[in-house]
Amino acid sequence: MSDTGRSPAGRRLLLEWLLVAVLATAAAALATGSALLARADGAVYDALAGLSGRPADPGVIIVAIDDRSLAELGRWPWPRVRHTALLNVLAPMKPKAVIYDVLFTEPDPADSGLAKAMAAIGNVFLPVLVEPGLNGASLNHVPPAGGLAPAAAGLGQVIIRPDLDGVVRHRERCAAPAPRPLAEVVLGQTRPLPRAGAEPCVAELIPFAGPPGAYRTVSYGSVLRGEVPAEFFTGKRVLVGATALGMTDHFQSPMGGGMSGVELQANILDALSAGVTRAEAGTTWKLALAILPLWVLMAGFLTLKPAQNLTLAAGLGVMTLAVSISLFGLFQVWLSPVTTIAILLLVFPLWGWRRLAMASDYLKAEFERLGGRLDAPVANGLVADVVESQARALSGAISRMDALRRFADDILASLPDATLVTDADGIVIQANGPGEALLGSDLVGARLLDLLSRLEPIGEAGLTGTHPLALRDGRTLLMMTAPLRGEGGVRAGEVISLADATQLMATARQREQALQLLTHDMRSPQTSILAMLQQSPGLEPTVVGRIAANARRTLALADGFVQFARAEASILNREPVDLSDVIAEMTDELWPQAQQKKIEFVQQGCEEPCFAMGDRSLLSRAFANLFQNAVKYSPAGEEIVVALVREDGRVRVSVTDRGPGLTADEMESVFEPFKRFARPQAGGDPGAGLGLAFVRSVVTRHGGQVTCDSAPGEGARFVVDLPECD
Repeated sequence: MSDTGRSPAGRRLLLEWLLVAVLATAAAALATGSALLARADGAVYDALAGLSGRPADPGVIIVAIDDRSLAELGRWPWPRVRHTALLNVLAPMKPKAVIYDVLFTEPDPADSGLAKAMAAIGNVFLPVLVEPGLNGASLNHVPPAGGLAPAAAGLGQVIIRPDLDGVVRHRERCAAPAPRPLAEVVLGQTRPLPRAGAEPCVAELIPFAGPPGAYRTVSYGSVLRGEVPAEFFTGKRVLVGATALGMTDHFQSPMGGGMSGVELQANILDALSAGVTRAEAGTTWKLALAILPLWVLMAGFLTLKPAQNLTLAAGLGVMTLAVSISLFGLFQVWLSPVTTIAILLLVFPLWGWRRLAMASDYLKAEFERLGGRLDAPVANGLVADVVESQARALSGAISRMDALRRFADDILASLPDATLVTDADGIVIQANGPGEALLGSDLVGARLLDLLSRLEPIGEAGLTGTHPLALRDGRTLLMMTAPLRGEGGVRAGEVISLADATQLMATARQREQALQLLTHDMRSPQTSILAMLQQSPGLEPTVVGRIAANARRTLALADGFVQFARAEASILNREPVDLSDVIAEMTDELWPQAQQKKIEFVQQGCEEPCFAMGDRSLLSRAFANLFQNAVKYSPAGEEIVVALVREDGRVRVSVTDRGPGLTADEMESVFEPFKRFARPQAGGDPGAGLGLAFVRSVVTRHGGQVTCDSAPGEGARFVVDLPECD
């Protein structure tokens, strides 16, 4: 619907809907591109990660520098000989790789011995210290001291950077020239490092195998004492690192509990070796998951009921969570549902608040509007709760509307004639008992034309105005229609009354026959008198003239009486009548009489069609009488002005002449039957005195009025006021 076709309340609803939609979309985009919901994202991720563990690789073993080893071998840092001793013990056991999670950045006199032990095994990997860069460099890496670096099978970084909530969920891959992650070096992986940019390192999710303690772990001291069987390390990847609480950081992991750095490296090595990767969805997918459910819910706000919207919002939240869980479990892709659910939880009450506020304002305005029309008291604010106050006012308004409806139903039921009420499409929405008796019991919901066809009318049944409806069974119904108007004067339906006019029509026919007989009996002698006068040339001319004048007056009286009687009693055949066309037709009819006196009709406002509901023949005769009077009493050579004006649903036709005018006493009785005013301009023939009475009768029966404004010597102005027809 176009905005112009909406009510003010509808336009406000749409405007606030757009505002909420835009703000919610902006909030979703902001939350997606920032760390506003990082903690909540992490909590959901940790829950899913804890449910998606896998068995730890038995080929990965941790040699732990634990509290027991420190107690036996001395406090940290240990001299190089301790590590040389460990490698010497491991060498004959032929491990697949030995990976140290211990930094050797400080030189030691025993470095050469350690280097020889490393070379003897041949597959020892050492970490590189990575620090913030100096002199413009993004990162600075410090290799192992002395000759350890050349003796190592490979060097790599072991950067651990917890998230904002202190939980380690990612490993770091830094751009060259920073070294490759140590686990990738051990496995010989050559996947390209990220390009240098604003951020020197890129975080990747770690697919943890399980909670702390998932990997087989032996004490450093136990290995040195030979307490571990030789085959225990054969073909295994051995990680050496600190687990003692007093010498290393313990990190929170998604799997729960504190996890040492060496165990974090074991998880990374295990996942890379097994080809298990976990990716984080890109920004585009995050935005799509956040915004699409939001706009589905926003569309529901415009089309669904509140209860349905609640179901829709809950369904969208569940669907979003299901999508996130499915992607994580099936494809190891992390797409957080938190932003979407948070936006849905924000928008639903927000829109509910705005919708409730708009409904409250609308109800308040309607109560104030209905207060005067229904005598309904508007809430006075004495009730503490606004909703309760408006609920009481609404209950009162509904009660009064119900009372009005019952009153209207009672009126309809009490009407003696068959009466139907239709909507704008001609569908019956109400009917009374006589209507059901006439047309049947299944009236409501039927089309009016279909119901009228049950009566078997002769000819087509009109649906406007008042007109007789002749039936094949000999009855005659008088069908009367009246329009129903809604807000703004828009047509909302019709009220149709069907009255049995059979007896009335019979009486009217008898009256018509009596009038015709009376007219014939009055006209025939007068016509004979006029004929005899024409055939008697020897009579005195003065006497002949007087006799002829009286005979013609009697004929005019008979015609006027018949017309007046028909105007008073005949059934109106109502139809839309173009008054502009009637005026033109009647002025043309009187043109010969006007030309005899060189009088001209001047028409004003008659260029466009202008309709009134009425009987065309009676209205035409009424205007003809007015024009005939104007011609009759106007001096020769003058103008008669006929003006048509529309105003406030009315049509006003004025006829102004420049005749002798009327006195105040004459104007009071000018529309009374048989009132005659002799004027020289009338040629000595004052007429029968029924012409203006006929005009008043016709206009009054059409729901209008006729007035006269005149003064002696200033002419006369007659105004006919009729209701306009759409």
